[in-house]
Amino acid sequence: MRMRRVGQTGLLAGLFLITNGATNPLLAQKGQMAARPKWQYAHDLRVRKGGEKDFTKDTPKFGVEFFLDPTAKALVAITQTGQLAVAGMPPLGKEKTASWLFAHDLRVRKQDEQQFTPATTKFGVEVFEDKPSGKLIYISEKGGIALAPAPATLGKDADPKWHHALVLKVRGPNETAFSDASKKFGIEVFKDQNTSGLIYITETGSVTAAPAPPAAPPSDQVKPPKSLYGLSLRVRKPGEADFTNHTKSLGVEVFRDDNTGGLLYITETGSIAAAPAPKELKSNQGVKWMHAMELKARPGGETDFGKAAVYGIEVFLDNNSGYLIYANNAGGIAVLPQ
Repeated sequence: MRMRRVGQTGLLAGLFLITNGATNPLLAQKGQMAARPKWQYAHDLRVRKGGEKDFTKDTPKFGVEFFLDPTAKALVAITQTGQLAVAGMPPLGKEKTASWLFAHDLRVRKQDEQQFTPATTKFGVEVFEDKPSGKLIYISEKGGIALAPAPATLGKDADPKWHHALVLKVRGPNETAFSDASKKFGIEVFKDQNTSGLIYITETGSVTAAPAPPAAPPSDQVKPPKSLYGLSLRVRKPGEADFTNHTKSLGVEVFRDDNTGGLLYITETGSIAAAPAPKELKSNQGVKWMHAMELKARPGGETDFGKAAVYGIEVFLDNNSGYLIYANNAGGIAVLPQ
């Protein structure tokens, strides 16, 4: 684990006092409207690159916006790079800051990389306490983001422990079967010994969090992921009011990680989201479109929404798991268990 080496003030996430980050909701077809998402607060989160020990004036800041989705009663976080996280909407505290807790260097092998070597990519991941929601924020140097419950007892000095690794294969939206052309992503799974939870991180720097099983599998007995079903999600870009023949689709695969029992959703861009296994898991039931929105995300340090990136987000009900899927035109994904 990389310890903090600068003053507390330099690591607090800034609060933006601007409330116009949500644009008009998108339409599924003319006449259908969803409740407007409501901007809640935002943070500037400083994230060091893998191997960097100190925060400096050159350490990048990532802008993260938090919105209320009134339709699903969910708290939606989106980074300036379009990565998503979602949680059930908790009562929000009055303090709108985030405080730095600890950081990890996580080494992630590519899908064709058999062993860890000195050349293996190392991602920096910072962990903050989100004061309004009480959640933990994991954010990587690539802007990958995850929200996790804060444990009753939280450590700050323990290194992450490698748990297991997976390679997940993702079909494109027009692929009905896996082939040699299907994309593959290497995923490493670590136990965060400060929280006792798991961190999944992909070779693209996307992160998600999940509960840990009672014991890690022996390194020579890691079970391969079980492919459950694939989805093709039509996701409109900002300003695209209706679904048309030109609307792009996003390929998503759903796996069960038999080392934990949980579900993993991964997109063709390498964005990942973990979810607990439902009591009943169906197959071949597809999805139901629920509602949509456009959300703006400002670059770190920027107070003007006029300079923000805009992302189109669709919300689907996964009829197989009963969970809500949030997906955007940048390939970001988040899953909300129901």
